[in-house]
Amino acid sequence: MIGMILVWTILILSPQLTLGKQEKKPSKPETNYSINAALELTGDSNLCIVNSGVIGSYSAGGSPGDVYEWKINKSTGEEIFNRSGGDQYETIQFLYTEIGDYVVSLKIRRGTDANFHEETLDVVVQKGPELAMKPDYLLCADTPVLLIALDPSTPNLSDYTIVWKSLDENGEDVIIGSGNEFLTNSTGYHFVELFLTNADGSQGCTIKGSTYVGPAIDYQITKSADQICEGSNLTLGTDTPLTGEWFIQKSTASTKTSLGNAFEVTLNSSDLDGPGVYEVFFRAIDANYPDCPSERKIDFEFLESPKLDLQILTSPDDCITDNGSFQLTSVSDLDALEIPELGISLGPIAAGQVLTYTNLTPRVYSIIATQNGCEITKLVQLDAANPPVSPSPPNQLTPQVKVLPETCAEDGVIKGKVEVDFGQAIGTGTYRLFSTTKGEIDSGTVPSNGVLDLDMSSGKYLLELIIDGCTYPTKSFTIDDQPEVDFSIPEDFIICESFDFIPETDEDLLFTLTYPDGSMQSLNAGEAFLLTEGGQYSLKGEANSSSSTLCALFEDFNVTVSQKITFAPEKVERGCFDPILYVADIQGLLPEETSIRWLNSENEIVGRGLEFYPSTIGYYSLLVQPLASGFCNVTPFEFEVVAPITAVPMVLEATKICPEPGTSVITLTTDEDEVLNTEWIFYDSNDQRSELPEFDNMMEITVDKVGTYEAVAYNKLHCEIGRSFIAVEESTMLTLPDLDESYPICSKDNTLPPIDPGEYSSYEWYFEGQLVSTQPLFKPTEIGNYQLFVTTEDGCVFEDSFRTYDVCDYQLVYPNAMIIGNPDKDFRVIISEGITEAELFILNRQGELIYHSATNDIPLEEPVLSWDGRSDGKYVPTGTYAVVIVLRNPLYGLDEKERGSLLVLY
Repeated sequence: MIGMILVWTILILSPQLTLGKQEKKPSKPETNYSINAALELTGDSNLCIVNSGVIGSYSAGGSPGDVYEWKINKSTGEEIFNRSGGDQYETIQFLYTEIGDYVVSLKIRRGTDANFHEETLDVVVQKGPELAMKPDYLLCADTPVLLIALDPSTPNLSDYTIVWKSLDENGEDVIIGSGNEFLTNSTGYHFVELFLTNADGSQGCTIKGSTYVGPAIDYQITKSADQICEGSNLTLGTDTPLTGEWFIQKSTASTKTSLGNAFEVTLNSSDLDGPGVYEVFFRAIDANYPDCPSERKIDFEFLESPKLDLQILTSPDDCITDNGSFQLTSVSDLDALEIPELGISLGPIAAGQVLTYTNLTPRVYSIIATQNGCEITKLVQLDAANPPVSPSPPNQLTPQVKVLPETCAEDGVIKGKVEVDFGQAIGTGTYRLFSTTKGEIDSGTVPSNGVLDLDMSSGKYLLELIIDGCTYPTKSFTIDDQPEVDFSIPEDFIICESFDFIPETDEDLLFTLTYPDGSMQSLNAGEAFLLTEGGQYSLKGEANSSSSTLCALFEDFNVTVSQKITFAPEKVERGCFDPILYVADIQGLLPEETSIRWLNSENEIVGRGLEFYPSTIGYYSLLVQPLASGFCNVTPFEFEVVAPITAVPMVLEATKICPEPGTSVITLTTDEDEVLNTEWIFYDSNDQRSELPEFDNMMEITVDKVGTYEAVAYNKLHCEIGRSFIAVEESTMLTLPDLDESYPICSKDNTLPPIDPGEYSSYEWYFEGQLVSTQPLFKPTEIGNYQLFVTTEDGCVFEDSFRTYDVCDYQLVYPNAMIIGNPDKDFRVIISEGITEAELFILNRQGELIYHSATNDIPLEEPVLSWDGRSDGKYVPTGTYAVVIVLRNPLYGLDEKERGSLLVLY
């Protein structure tokens, strides 16, 4: 049954069956049943062997209850496939592993008519191309993978049409290329279909395969937004705590720019090369594949901001006069325009439109423009003329303004400060603080003592002061940035039982980690903190050098300990001819929360999905890691893929129907570990078929009808794995044992011949209920009752019985006196059985023989010899006479004499 085993094997070899749970699965061979169809052998007659073989499919038609016998022979006559069965075998699939000519033979048994239908089909198997594609390819960084469908040395390579496909977002096939080679740097499944074109234009020798292309590490890049505007920033990281190198590339650029190594990066709009689409790449190293960096990419768009042209037309005459003006020109289309200080809200505004605002008092005006979701704020610094041009301008104080930069402290960076001192008490005063990029960020009242202190981070600012209704000249200033040490950590991440946490930095830093329980640990850069608990952590990084001018940096992060994960490969058996399938049984996490790797014995990746169709029998392992988590120290689960059992031996034995008990016992011997169910079928002399449900799942049945009985075996999937039938007949060996009612034995010298009951298959001799012999010939040694059970060659059992007596322990009875003339008191001799000859001699006192008698007829328990008292016709005188009795049995060697006396009276 090697051929059938290989059929099951090849169904799992095809590369297209390596897909996982989230991808569309390529089609696999299907079994199409055509029961009740016309009897006709149809199937593949022109095939090409690919890799290790090619599958041919064949159908027969027929009706329910038919039994199909399939044979496949080479042209040499060698039989390479021989299987039979019921409905499940109406269609078969066979793996051809050698080129050549073959003959597929079909014989259909309907009822007991073994030759109901016969047909053959010639098959030509030629050498097909070798599919060179592997089930999985590692995608290393930005190096594309070259997929090769066929070995370039394949003869007649140009005769093949080769098409490459992938799956779109709906899971549908999309053609992505043609030709024997396809260069790809896309992660995902790739499919190839190649075929020859027959003379009639149809496809022949069609071959399909698939492979997965992807990096060694499963992770995704995360981003804080899909689009950013001018003045904003974008944070990028990974869903897994990985450190690696980041790159950025604008769509119009030809090269990538490194952003350095980090867990995550933040991109400011000012760091980008203008509006457009950008791709960000992250590259990490898997210790198992150090020469194959795992790279993924993500894109975002830097949107073009609104463009405005601002122009001050007239400055107010003094600090309280409302005769100032400015002009606004929209350089680009605007969705909305807002000037909060004037209560103006407009939109949309077309590019080139000019807006003029007059009768304005001196102050800072915020121009907020929106376009395509991006908002910018421009500031119009409308100061009064200096010196004032009005006839009597208000008097103004001259405040002292002091700007302090950011500085370092134990707990990080202290904000910078602006100090305004008017040098005296003031009346009513207000202020507004503006960021040159964000607009108004603070406002309030100036203290009456004339001293105003404002804290702020580094940046460029405008300060508007209005004292007693007079707008003072706007103060422009810059808070210098105080640099901090630089390091990178993930914001929040998941770990397994433990995780070696190393902050990413290229500076000489000392790190101090505060654990959730409040304990602290300090390590130098490059050393690992061991994390075993979930909770909130705080990390401080500071320069090791005392001469460093960099401030310490504090970062908080949260750690979650994932549930314990356990996993094992589970073999799934779904149908009689389905390929071998394993499914990862994962406990503790949902499958979509894990990274799955199926590895062969060479530690090569051969599958990544929840489902795995092994490519061949042998040893494999399953490795499952949580996604979005630090590496978990789990042990791969090793398992062996073995060829399925598709046939078991079916040996039937049946006894003949005997007169007693009038039944036959049919016994089935098979591999009971593989057989879950059995069913029995009866065919009578007219070939009428009857199901025998009363015998379901029995290995031995008792029947009383002559006919043909068939046993069918099914495995746990209710797939037929064996069938056999046997004829039950009545026995013709009905001869009973040839026994007498009794047999003699001799207790003195048992030379008697043994008992021969006739020829039988077996014998059982019992004495008083105990088995004493199983030999064909038996010589009794005990006196009593015997039973004999004989079994014929047909298995029929016959019984008979007999008794034995001791011929050498005979009994002899005769009188020692007689009365002449009295018939009740005459002389007579009685002898027990076993004596065949007897003689009587009577002698007078002188020793003369006066009477002699002999006989060979000795009835049991009746007088054998007698004497009436006469000699020579006259009664003898009274007196005492001598009696001699001779007893013989020549067969047993018995010859005995008995002597006695006899008193004769009148």
